[in-house]
Amino acid sequence: MTQFQKRRGNLPGFLLFLLLLGLVVGAISFWKIMQPETPAPSGVIVHGGGVASSTLERTSDSSEHSLEALDSEFTSLVDRVIPSVVSITTTAAPDREALVRQFFGLGRGDVTPTSKMGSGMIVSSEGYIVTNWHVVNGAAEVSVQLSDGRTLPARIAGIDQSSDIAVLKVDAEGLTPIAFGDSEQVRVGQMVFAVGNPFGLQETVTQGIISAKGRRTLSEAANEFFQTSTTINPGNSGGPLIDIHGNVIGINNFIISRSGGSEGIGFAIPSNVARRVYEDIIQHGRVIHPWFGVVMRPLTPSLAEQLGLPDTNGALVATTQSNSPAERSGLEGGDVIISFNGRPIRDGKDLKNRVTEAQVGTPVKFTVLRSGSPLELSAVMEEAPRD
Repeated sequence: MTQFQKRRGNLPGFLLFLLLLGLVVGAISFWKIMQPETPAPSGVIVHGGGVASSTLERTSDSSEHSLEALDSEFTSLVDRVIPSVVSITTTAAPDREALVRQFFGLGRGDVTPTSKMGSGMIVSSEGYIVTNWHVVNGAAEVSVQLSDGRTLPARIAGIDQSSDIAVLKVDAEGLTPIAFGDSEQVRVGQMVFAVGNPFGLQETVTQGIISAKGRRTLSEAANEFFQTSTTINPGNSGGPLIDIHGNVIGINNFIISRSGGSEGIGFAIPSNVARRVYEDIIQHGRVIHPWFGVVMRPLTPSLAEQLGLPDTNGALVATTQSNSPAERSGLEGGDVIISFNGRPIRDGKDLKNRVTEAQVGTPVKFTVLRSGSPLELSAVMEEAPRD
């Protein structure tokens, strides 16, 4: 067979190949025609088409809507809380000695009544208001101004100096109470708002975060404090520190300042402390303080070494009081309490705080180190003896 005949014999196969190729190309072209147009990727600049401009506008609109939603949430939150916050003005009686001296012509003295300002919050529709004890301490008269402009006389329903909490009572209708939150759930870093009457400027709202928990070395109060970056000034005392849900998680109490004004270091009493005081006063007419009955001594490094302890963590028991829950529990002098009601104990003040939080009539469990070995004990809390 010649070379020419071989090439001619392949022609039908070649024609079949061209036919198949045409079918494939046609199918691909048809598929592309039927597909929807793919939009340009976000952020890609397409000259003449305006795609990048539309994408940026959509991004800008989305950010603006998010900011508007956040702003609306904050303003709605404040609108709900403001009617529950009151301004408190107290007037102290003139100095009695100065009055006597003036009466007998022995000198003028200062007989001008002094006044203080503070804040408070309505916690019941019956007219009960929670504030700080130091706001009303020494007051002969107390008046409360509501957000609607009404000024009402108030009486002191009860106080607890150890926690710096006082409860007032006003007679009025149409009051808007605020709810207590659970201060045990508060987390460092969460957003909070302070509402109050700084320098007499009513309905002032400031925003910040919880900077720290468990601050306890800056006050003689029996409870610990939240530290907050929220701007607090004189007059804010007794007002609420609220979370993003509008619940009270703290009572604004004091600040640390070199200038006398806010420097971003404020402190608030946890709401669970204020709630306990309020409920005791309403239910019992007084605050019921739990009693454990233990006398403590500082646990120094040398004592820890003598007792065979690894460190100075814990509350060292010197002795127990007669007929106290601590005595009946089997606690002995020389024991070191390292936990109380499931919470670790660092020192004597820590134990005092945990005892304050306990409920009278309920059992508590605690762990001690005795001769270096752990021992589980329990006691039923009692009300502290009244002097």
